[in-house]
Amino acid sequence: MKSSLFKFLEDSKLMKVIIFIIYFIINFLFLVKYGARQEKVHILFLAVIFIFIHAIFYFSYHSIINKLKLNSKIIYGLVVVTGIIYLFLSHLTKDPYALKIDRWQTAEYSLDYWLHGKYIYSTKNFMGNIPSYLPGQLLFLLGFYLIGNVGYLQVVSLVLFSFAVIKEFKANNIRLLGILMMFFSLSFIYEAVCKSDFISSFIIVSFFIIYWSKKYQDNYFQKPLLLGVILGVLCLTRSVVVVPIILFLCKPFFEASWAEKIKFSCMYIITIVLLLLSILLPAEDFDYILAYNPLGMQGQSNVFVILIFLSLSVFLSFIVKKIRHIFYLSTIIVFSLMCAHIIQQLLRETTFNYLNITYLAAALPFCVISFCFLSQKENISNNQLG
Repeated sequence: MKSSLFKFLEDSKLMKVIIFIIYFIINFLFLVKYGARQEKVHILFLAVIFIFIHAIFYFSYHSIINKLKLNSKIIYGLVVVTGIIYLFLSHLTKDPYALKIDRWQTAEYSLDYWLHGKYIYSTKNFMGNIPSYLPGQLLFLLGFYLIGNVGYLQVVSLVLFSFAVIKEFKANNIRLLGILMMFFSLSFIYEAVCKSDFISSFIIVSFFIIYWSKKYQDNYFQKPLLLGVILGVLCLTRSVVVVPIILFLCKPFFEASWAEKIKFSCMYIITIVLLLLSILLPAEDFDYILAYNPLGMQGQSNVFVILIFLSLSVFLSFIVKKIRHIFYLSTIIVFSLMCAHIIQQLLRETTFNYLNITYLAAALPFCVISFCFLSQKENISNNQLG
């Protein structure tokens, strides 16, 4: 099985097709769902144009970007420009109430309640939805809430993603590819316009994996106390972020010394407990917490399905060795887990207009970085043949 898995992961042509199809589906479903709500351009025409553009991109991008004469200054300039554009997008929506966009309001009153010691999870927003924010995500949103716009988190997330790509890939054409794939992603544009924060959790995890693997490549548990704090916060952003974290750190944890294990575990538990207490202590009683709690609200699928994917992640973490494999598997597993949630919604006869296709975008940062790894490998192969 181990050799078959490596053969699958090292099959660049097949993996490239899989990763690009996932990228396409994430954005295509956004186009179909939200494009159908406008009446100026027929959705079928938009779909055909979308497919045509992505087909041209897939078969032509390699030859195009390799012809460009790029240097680091151009790439850093691109980061600034894309950040400014997303800053503009975060101010684009003038009347979110009229558009029935509730993400910004949910984030804002959740933060307000959290700061003032009120219980968050029993209050509905103006659309009748109950928040599911975990305290780690509230922590990331706090600074942007204090300066007046939670949508700025997506601006910072795009810049952070760009620096993750710059740090991992030395070729400027690959850096350009990664930045532009995220910049033009419809799902990410939607997040910026709606002042949402969903994808940011997974971008931060992607950045963490790249940074930590570069900084402490000899031993990921060299700084067990710091790592415990970081993972404690990250694991309390979105429940699904545990998948890439398990793939990245499960095996290294068992290989760490007992002193490192103990220090890490203690700090991780302390961080988790303190953050959870900050949101649960205002509740009336324990029964109230059981009735209204963030984990219940965040459940993307049933417990049995989640356990299958978590077990698979643990198993695979002892097999994979390369960072690029972690990103490939993170893309596939996270996307599959979210697809399972959508299938579950369909079985409940949920109409397409109410399907939570936003969840699919959890795989987006891992997907784009995976595509960059595959493109880099293709470049190396072509140079060797040349």
